[in-house]
Amino acid sequence: MNSRELMDSVTRDMDHPRGGIEERIELDIQRHRKGWGRFVLSDSQGKPIQNAKLKFTQTKHEFLFGSNLFKLCDFPTKKQNDLYEKLFKKVFNIATLPFYWDTLEPEPGKLRYSRRSPPIARRPPTDLAVDWCLENGIRPKGHWLFCDNFVPAWLPQNAKELMVLLEKRIAQLAERYGEKVTLWDAVNEAFSYPRWFHPRIAWSVVPQDYVYQVFKLAEKYFPNYVELCYNDGNHIAYQPFHYDNSPMYLLCKSLLDRGARLGGIGIQFHMYGSLESMGVGKSNHFYFDPVRQFRVLDQYARLGLPLHMTETSLPTYAELPRKEAEDFQAKLLRHFYRIWFSQEKMESIVWWNLVDKTAYGAESDYDSGLLSKDMEEKPAYQMLDRLINQEWHTECTVKTDENGVADWNGFYGDYDLEITAGRSKSKRKTSLSKHSYNEYRITL
Repeated sequence: MNSRELMDSVTRDMDHPRGGIEERIELDIQRHRKGWGRFVLSDSQGKPIQNAKLKFTQTKHEFLFGSNLFKLCDFPTKKQNDLYEKLFKKVFNIATLPFYWDTLEPEPGKLRYSRRSPPIARRPPTDLAVDWCLENGIRPKGHWLFCDNFVPAWLPQNAKELMVLLEKRIAQLAERYGEKVTLWDAVNEAFSYPRWFHPRIAWSVVPQDYVYQVFKLAEKYFPNYVELCYNDGNHIAYQPFHYDNSPMYLLCKSLLDRGARLGGIGIQFHMYGSLESMGVGKSNHFYFDPVRQFRVLDQYARLGLPLHMTETSLPTYAELPRKEAEDFQAKLLRHFYRIWFSQEKMESIVWWNLVDKTAYGAESDYDSGLLSKDMEEKPAYQMLDRLINQEWHTECTVKTDENGVADWNGFYGDYDLEITAGRSKSKRKTSLSKHSYNEYRITL
């Protein structure tokens, strides 16, 4: 197949969706991502202020758009590091931070929390990463408390001893970051790796019920307001999907039924592979059909928990000419982000690796970054910028009526508000939240 035929084979269901799909996306974005607010203005005597002008300018989304922050201060030059931070902050309000056990504690008791810790590629010291997020108004997310991969070589070959050390790790993380990092992947990828793949962490070492046990340990040490998630791959969430009988759904339901403090469900979306493999047979049906996307997401939403697209990788497919491949990546981004953003229970979408050639191992070959290796904006980055800062962005002006009341509609988030009443002009911050009543009374 030529390049056009390859792209058409992948996007056939995207470009020709079943009836009602586009209508659902647009309607649900309006229903679930926007809301109404009310301001009531009066003077010091309690008299309504009529015909006052209120100008709202959105400054931040309540919905979480993000990327991992693995390359923070990890480039060779200050210019590169500064540009990375600038382009990150332009579009993102959440960052996934690496708490991988093997690189956070490479030797027993030698923890890489401090900014002065020895450097490791793609693993910024956690104090540095957390502080940077909080200083820049970005929500930090911890990835992860436990995974049966990326673990230290020094861990014991004994389940009881392992769990003692794991409890110590969780207690330390909760003490140091429990008030700062309020969203965690408590357990990562319990389904994703075959047990025989790990000579040190095999099923004879990890307790068979370790997922539940980790959640109970996290519940013991982390504050109640911290959201603890289960996170796993798209090949787990999508491929063996059978509604109520889906493996990942059954695991999450079991955790809830047994009283574990499961607070959210993380779903990865790595589209690694050749474009041809994505365009034929089951691969295309599993991922690119919008009907199946909604069936999968709606099923997990039945558990009543927040959903998170935790690791999104859409390659710049090598079978295509470079410009076509980059434009195609942007097209795929728009397609999936609109679906995910519209789903009622979805609370975050996180891209995995902002810059080309900075991914893990051979994953770098797929160039799934939003920026080129030279930090230039790819069409996918520009598409995301347009979605977040233009298409899903509110700027509006309303006036108070005879009762001093002004109603307004916008995307949930933070706003700058300018009020003009006669010759008086004032500025303040306000917000429109999915979780609030959104009515404010102001005396001028």
